[in-house]
Amino acid sequence: MDTTVLKCPGCGSSLPYNAEKGLWVCETCGAEFSQEEILKMTETKSDADIDINKSEYKEDTTPDPDQPELNLYRCQNCGAEMVTDENTSSTFCVYCGSTGILKSRLEGKFRPKYVIPFSKTKQQAIKAYNGLRRKRFLAPKEFGDRKNIEKITGVYIPFWLYDGFSDGYVDGERLVLAKTWREGDYKYTKTDVYHEHRAGHESFEKVPADGSEKFDDNLMDSIEPFKFDELVPFNYSYLSGFLAEKYDVSAEDDEGRATLRMNNSLKQSLCSTIDGTLTSSQEDIKCKIDNVDYVLLPVWTLNTFIKDKTYTFAMNGQTGKIVGDIPIDKLKSFLFFLGMIAVGFGIAAFFAWLFD
Repeated sequence: MDTTVLKCPGCGSSLPYNAEKGLWVCETCGAEFSQEEILKMTETKSDADIDINKSEYKEDTTPDPDQPELNLYRCQNCGAEMVTDENTSSTFCVYCGSTGILKSRLEGKFRPKYVIPFSKTKQQAIKAYNGLRRKRFLAPKEFGDRKNIEKITGVYIPFWLYDGFSDGYVDGERLVLAKTWREGDYKYTKTDVYHEHRAGHESFEKVPADGSEKFDDNLMDSIEPFKFDELVPFNYSYLSGFLAEKYDVSAEDDEGRATLRMNNSLKQSLCSTIDGTLTSSQEDIKCKIDNVDYVLLPVWTLNTFIKDKTYTFAMNGQTGKIVGDIPIDKLKSFLFFLGMIAVGFGIAAFFAWLFD
């Protein structure tokens, strides 16, 4: 199976998307191409022309259900073979570095409707990572390994965006301390009890839920929000220079996460109108999904492996918001503690000598 490589029409070299300039810049001759020029070069069939029930390729072997499905693709730039798993839709050739775009995995039901292009560069992601790492100076040495840091990778992650409508109520009792007083040895407290009922509805647009099992849901939630007014119609050329995944969690399976977020948002809105906390509360909030779109969103990621455990750094490729799981090295922490004790004893000894 072959891949598609976006090439410069002038010299034939790879033509990756430059997040800083918002242009496609040739790696060899430096030629720059605008969105309009690239779209003319890469015009593809519309969704209406694609039969979503047909696959554009056939697997060469029957996959082992106990093993991840791997496929071989041939790089159009140098001819080398690349191995990908079943959900990769854009990858790198390990020999020439070209981005191999697997267009067959971006068509039919797997063709995204929109994409948010990267606006943060790899250099900015590395700078953000180093800033986070320096704040945790007791981190294991692996987190400062330059070769590891250079593995920070831009990935287009599949997301579902839901439009919906939540409607319902919250009901409960609110306790208010009215007064306290003493009579002899006894202290009395008067508490007023109010019954509170709030009902309402709320509309939502573009509530995201990531559609890949590879990426932790909580991690993806943490790098929100994305600016969805910057969504553009999908074109595979935006993937040039980046990795990309196709969804392996369906819109139906992800819908529960989206509806929960919508319902919780309505509940918070209703409770915010109550001065105090409800006790013995009840609620009945239901959500209806009106529309769902499949999109790709930009994320810079770095995985660091220590003792069979993975620590993930992620940065929103649009806004620059970062999250990172960086542990403390126990040996470093112990040595630092001993060092602080030694410094403390040294200072105490100095002042004892000074005032002796």
